[in-house]
Formats: sequence, C-alpha cells, structure tokens
Amino acid sequence: MERDEQFIAYMKAFEASTRHLGGCAACQAEVSCETGETVHADFIAQQDAWNART
Repeated sequence: MERDEQFIAYMKAFEASTRHLGGCAACQAEVSCETGETVHADFIAQQDAWNART
C-alpha cells in the first residue's frame, strides 16, 4: 500500500472509531460493544501499520 493510501486508511479508521465512541454508551463506559470492538480494532491495526512505516 502506498504511503498516502495507508495514511488515508489510518485517518478513516480514526474517524470511524471516534464517531462510534461518540454515539455508543457502552463504549463510553470503557466496555466496547460488539461493533465497537471491530471498529476500534481496525483503528489500532491501521495505527500500528502507520507507525511501523514512519
């Protein structure tokens, strides 16, 4: 994946994670819901991939 594409994927995952967190009571209580687990795991994976490249 090109650097720009990877950064965009990382930022989209960040946006999805923060959007979900903002509207999910379970995730705000530090107990991820089923959807939140998937969304937050994708963000962490994208962040790790980005950090590994920089």
